[in-house]
Amino acid sequence: MTGDKTRYGFRNAANGFFEFPTENARLILPPQLEPVEPHHGTSILAMTAFDFSESMVGPYGELVMAVVVSPLVKPGERLPKAAMYPYRVATTTRAAREHAIERWHLPHWMEDVRIDWEPQPGSLTARVSAEGRPVVELTVTDHSWSPVSQLFQAFMKDDAGRYLANMVFDGPQSEHEDERGKLVLHDHPFNRELQIPDVYDVPFREMWMRDGLQTFDPLITLQ
Repeated sequence: MTGDKTRYGFRNAANGFFEFPTENARLILPPQLEPVEPHHGTSILAMTAFDFSESMVGPYGELVMAVVVSPLVKPGERLPKAAMYPYRVATTTRAAREHAIERWHLPHWMEDVRIDWEPQPGSLTARVSAEGRPVVELTVTDHSWSPVSQLFQAFMKDDAGRYLANMVFDGPQSEHEDERGKLVLHDHPFNRELQIPDVYDVPFREMWMRDGLQTFDPLITLQ
């Protein structure tokens, strides 16, 4: 892989942070990673739906389910807004899935999913289905919009090793803690890692970006 940055343009990126039990988070995380707890015994499930308009493999939709973890911080380097451990990623095309597995070592649902977008005044809903059955419904709402450039980290692990990706999101963003969004998790093998009744269905934080750019630095292999 070359040292070049990898860029993805998107129409929408809808994200919600949801509280769920730390005991559930630890069942998902590898032992090297520590979940972030907003309250003792409670960790954070991050759910993000993307509508990518431009990439190396064309347009596609993507759902990322992740646990928020402690970031890797080094003196003199930019502080990330948050760090994630993506444990399930789903895409609407095979090409996008193969690209993300080969380049980013991300764990994928190995069949195409369908993502239906429902924009409403002040809100956006992404409805995800797999094998003809509903999986997830994520709704985020807006507040005020302003341009941002924010660094996030993603940790990955597979049979070949452990990895870190630094990614920057640029574009107009609405972020708030008004608790007006919604998460619906359906009984489906897609959600098998979650104790669904224990996942709080209202996000304590919502982030929505429109017409933005996601830029990855080259992947880092961890020792």
